Parts: sequence; structure tokens; C-alpha cells
Amino acid sequence: MVGSSIITLQTPPCPPTTPPPPTKPPRPSPSAPALPIGPSSVLQPPLSRRGSGPGLIVLLPSASSIPPRPAAVAKPLDPEPLQKWAEEGFAVVAITLPANEMEELTGDDATVSDVVNQIREAVEALKAHDAVDTKDKFGLAIYDGVIVPSLLLDAERLQQHGIAGIITFSESAPSSASVLPLLSHTSIPPPPEFSENDAGKSLDVKVHSYPGTSAHFVLPSAAAYDNASASMAHTRSLVFLRKHLGGPHFDLEAIWEEHCYWEFVGRSVAKTMATMVAEPYVNHVPTMTGGIGREKLTAFYRDHFIFCNPPDTTLKTVSRTIGPDRIVDEFIFCCTHTTEIPALLPKIPPNQQAPRHPHRRHHQHPRRPPLPRAHPVGPGHRAAPAGHFAHASALRGEFHQAAGGRCRDGAVVA
Repeated sequence: MVGSSIITLQTPPCPPTTPPPPTKPPRPSPSAPALPIGPSSVLQPPLSRRGSGPGLIVLLPSASSIPPRPAAVAKPLDPEPLQKWAEEGFAVVAITLPANEMEELTGDDATVSDVVNQIREAVEALKAHDAVDTKDKFGLAIYDGVIVPSLLLDAERLQQHGIAGIITFSESAPSSASVLPLLSHTSIPPPPEFSENDAGKSLDVKVHSYPGTSAHFVLPSAAAYDNASASMAHTRSLVFLRKHLGGPHFDLEAIWEEHCYWEFVGRSVAKTMATMVAEPYVNHVPTMTGGIGREKLTAFYRDHFIFCNPPDTTLKTVSRTIGPDRIVDEFIFCCTHTTEIPALLPKIPPNQQAPRHPHRRHHQHPRRPPLPRAHPVGPGHRAAPAGHFAHASALRGEFHQAAGGRCRDGAVVA
């Protein structure tokens, strides 16, 4: 059975291959309290094990101006921008813009000056915070497309306040150049064209369009949220910010190796969970087993996975691809079937055979490609692959009524 909060197994916890250590509460993910710095702004220190990083300011639309996600649609595990950027290692100030005043803006509108002043105050708050390790340059991400043109006209003043690069989310691309490096995410192509009047200004502008999306596609709380497009936009934005702010940079491969060590060698639930974000998930696609969320995933690791794998379990790497914010590992899961393995071979008794299971692991969630045919695991037993539609839905992180779950692309914690 698959529930809305966990992909569960219809088997009791398996006898562990070795006695597990005394049960300990799972180590909490990195946490730091958010600090109000104004009536509509809050500062969130980095939610990484390092605990420090560069500063980023995000301008968010008022909740009343965003068509909300329908109640019938499951809440995605993808966090809102404040938490998501903090988990990437940034100190983040989120400023929520007032809805009524954003409806009609011009470059001379007093509201724009008010917003610029709020950005200046945010910069000063970041400079004063101990968790901010870069004090002379800051990023700005604008999630309300209405104010984008006006703020870009004021880019020189933003530059004076220490803004080193701007990311925008809007329906169409800005129509003029900026003195600051600009990354624009839009729903409508084509990219902007620049006139001769813009000569002498920076043309460090990159535009990405996401066909089929609409405004607020990147916000999980919005009806327009699109998981795949939001993921691509986030990765591109992360690369942009690292380029212009000088970080944060982490050894993602080392963190991944640590995660796999505690999962398969050291066999510690608490230390495995300590390498993951606040709301991680694991999804074994063919058997549709795993866990969604910290509490349920901890139970899955403890009762059905870490202590259930045979003692001689090894992983033979086939290939590894490392990106800015993700790792795709392809490997062969090797073992002797001396104990029941509920996560991979549910309800199939041990038969002393040596099955080999191809895996593709993306971030920390195992993803095995659909098997092209029934896979032999011993005399009289064949593991049949699950439905391809359910596989595809799970891999895309889409909610499917038959599966009843939604998955989040949760990276290991840096």
C-alpha cells in the first residue's frame, strides 16, 4: 500500500543482519531560527552543517496575489524559497511585497523606492549577521514579475547597495539591459533584444524560458507550480549565484560518500539521516517502497532497509554524474540473498542466490530504472516490475492518485 506520507511495506520489520545499536532519536537537520528584521521581512541563517555562507535577498509576492494550490492537489515537499535557499547554504532575507501597491508600478512610483530601501536594509542586516561570510556582495532574486521592470531601471542604485547579480521570475523577459548581471526565468520566449542605447551597460544577461508554464511556476504554494521547471530554474540560479557571489561551494561527492557509508557500511540510521535535508525522501521505483519525510524515512531505514541488507552487500559503481546540486549514481547492488530484503525483494524468502540489482540513485533517493522483463532472483521466484506509468510519475515527482504520494527532490545537506 502507498500512503500520502510514506511508501510503506506490508511486511513486519525484518530481523537485522547484525544487532542494531540502541535506538537513538534521529539527528535533527541543521536548524537556525529565522529572525524578523522588519514588518514584512525575515532573515534565515544558512541551514547547512557549515552554518555560514553568502547573503541572498528574495522578493516574494503577497500570498493574496498568488492563485493558491487547489486543496485536492497534494502539497509538494519542495520547500518555499526562504528555506530552499537556506538549505543551499545562503543566509536569506525574504521580503514579502504588499499586493495592492504592486498592481500598477512605474519607474517613478514611490513604492519602488520603498522596495529599494527595504533591500538596502536587508543588505545591512546581512552584513551585521555572523553567519554571512561575504560582506561586500549579495544576490537578489525577484519572484514577483510585476516589479521586475521598475527595479531593473533602478539597478545602479541596487549596485551601490552591494547587489552583485539579479535573478528574475516573470512571464516575459526584461526589455532592456542592466548594469548588473541578470538571469531571467520566463514563461514566454523569446529572449530580450538590446538597442544601441544600451551600449556601455553590462550585457551579462541570460534568459531561460519554460514553455507551458505561467507566472509563479517556481513557488510550491502556487497553483501554477511546475516541479520539473522549478527544478531546472533552481539549478541554473544556483550556478549563477555561485559565479557572482563566490559561493557557497561544497564537496557534494564527499557528502554523498558519507551518506552511502552510513547507509551500507557503518549502518547507522541517525548518521545516515544527518546527511539529508529537513524533508528528504527515498523511492525505490520498481517495488514502490521507501519513505517520504524525516519521520517516515527514519522508520523505513530503521525497520526495512539499513539493518536488513545482507552482510556481504556491496555497491559496484557503473557511472557517476556530478552536477551543481545533484549526483546521479549508477551502480550494481550485489549481495547473497541470505536474509529477506523487503525494500528490494519483498516477500521473497532467502534462497542463498546472488542477485544483482541495477540502481540509479539521484541525490539520496534510490531510483532503479524499470526492468525490461521479470528479473530472476532464484528458483521459482521472479520479481515483476511495477507499472511504467507509476514509475514515470514518481521520477517526475508528480502526484498520482493510484500511487498516492508526492516526492521531493531533496539534496543531501552540505
